[in-house]
Amino acid sequence: MDGARVWRLVAALAVLGCGSSGGSASDAALDSTGGLPAFGQACAPIAQQGDPQCAAGLVCVSVGAEQGRNLCTKTCTTADAPCDGAPSGSSPTCGRSYQVASGNSRVCEFFCDMAAPSCPPATMCLLDSAGMATCQPPVQ
Repeated sequence: MDGARVWRLVAALAVLGCGSSGGSASDAALDSTGGLPAFGQACAPIAQQGDPQCAAGLVCVSVGAEQGRNLCTKTCTTADAPCDGAPSGSSPTCGRSYQVASGNSRVCEFFCDMAAPSCPPATMCLLDSAGMATCQPPVQ
């Protein structure tokens, strides 16, 4: 397969893996080394153990009440502390513990106000399984 075909295939898979509607994800928001979803973007459930799901340094966690709402986020240590490197217009904070590949760890959560959400692009403010309003991507 020639380089141009490989690039088109990788680009198409990156758009599908990001869960954006209408192709609204920008190349700048994707990891430049592999086209993997960035902080605050949708990620696909793991297909095979060891497969990367998010850009380097990020983890993919289930954030919604419905199965398939998965988001790339960072691990953190101090509850309620702000998380750095957030997508424009959002302000995630260090939240609850989740099961991640390395065990249980707190993760940065994108909490939101249903009346005035400040969510990353291609996510919406919905109630999660704990009844908290969080920014969530579409179901994948």
